[in-house]
Amino acid sequence: MIKLTGGKKEIAVRQWLNERYEGTVPHGKVLDIFYEFQDDEPDAEVSYGSFNGVLKKVIREGHGDEQPIEATIEEIMVEPNIIKVEDLEFPNFKRHRTGKALDALFSDHEEGGGIYGGTVNIVIGESGVGKSTVLLDMLSSVQAQNPEAKVLYISSEMTRNDILFYYRKSPSIGAVPTLLLMDYLKSGQLSAVLRKAFNGDYDIIVLDSYQDVLVKLKEVHNWKSTYAEGWLTNIMIEAAEISGVAIMAIQHMTKGGTYVGSTYLKHATTSMMEIRFDAHGGRYLMFSKNRRGGSGVNKALYYDLAEDGSVVYDDQRFKDTQEAREFSSNETVRQQELNRAFESMFGVFDEVDDIVELERGN
Repeated sequence: MIKLTGGKKEIAVRQWLNERYEGTVPHGKVLDIFYEFQDDEPDAEVSYGSFNGVLKKVIREGHGDEQPIEATIEEIMVEPNIIKVEDLEFPNFKRHRTGKALDALFSDHEEGGGIYGGTVNIVIGESGVGKSTVLLDMLSSVQAQNPEAKVLYISSEMTRNDILFYYRKSPSIGAVPTLLLMDYLKSGQLSAVLRKAFNGDYDIIVLDSYQDVLVKLKEVHNWKSTYAEGWLTNIMIEAAEISGVAIMAIQHMTKGGTYVGSTYLKHATTSMMEIRFDAHGGRYLMFSKNRRGGSGVNKALYYDLAEDGSVVYDDQRFKDTQEAREFSSNETVRQQELNRAFESMFGVFDEVDDIVELERGN
C-alpha cells in the first residue's frame, strides 16, 4: 500500500489511491483519473497540478500499476499540444434555421443565417421578459423547418404542471422533447443524467437554467461552487466540440440588469444573447457578443407573442432600423468628406495669405 505522507491534500490523494486502486496508480489519462478523484472526493479541493504531482511521486515510490516507471511518468507529463487547423478533424457542424428573423442575428457566415452546431451560447434576460418562451419557440421552429432535427429542452425548475401551463399557452412546444431535472433530485442521479443528456445524439440543447443547475448540483452532490461550475461548463463545451451540439444556456441577471456568472463561462462561450425590456415595455433581443455573427452584434430585434403563443419578430422594424443606421453612417461619411475638402481649400488660402504677408514684410 502507498505510504500516507506529505500535506493534507497529498495524503487525501494517497489515501484515495489506496482505497480505489489498492495502492497503485492506474494506467490511463491523468485527467480521467483526476475526474474520478473529484467525483469521489468533491471536498478535497486538490487542483489538477497538485494531483499530477502526487501521482509522479507515488510512481517513483514504485506504485506504477506494474508498468515501467519511466514510461508511466512520461505518459502523465503534460506537453503543449501544438496544432495546425488545416490538419484538424471537426464534427459535422450543422446549421439549423428557425425560418424567422432570428436566424440572421445568430450567424452571418452563410446566406440566410441560422444556428450553428458546435457552439455554446449564453442567454441572459430580465425576469418575465420571456427567455424560456423565446428558446422553446426557437426549438419548435427548428423542428418545423426540419423534422429530422433532434432538439432537447432541459428544465431544472419546472415541474410537470409548469410545463403543462406552457403547453396550453404555446401548443407548438408540445412536440419538443423535454427533460425535467426535478425528477432526479431525490434519487441523487442529477449529474449522471446531465452527462448522458449532453453526450446524447442531439443537435440543439436548451438548458434552463445554468445557475439553477449549479445550485441543485451543490445540494444533491454536496459539491463546492467552483467544482460544480467547472464541471457543468466543461460538459457543455465538450458536447459542443466533440459532438457538434448547439447549446443555449439561460443564465440569470442581477436586479441591476448585469450578467451573473464566472469570467470562464463568459469567455469560453460562442455568444451572449440578451433579452430585455426597453423603456416603454417593448421586448427585444440582441447579441452583445457573437463569434458566428459579428455583423449582428448590438442590433435589437423586437418581438411579441401571437395568440397561439408563438414568438413573432418585428422584421420590418428591424429592417427600417438597419436602413436608418446605414443612411446615418453614409451621411456621416459624406459630411466628413465635405469637411476635409473645406479644410483643404482654406488651407490653400492660408498659404497664399502667408506668402502675401511675407512679401509685404520684405
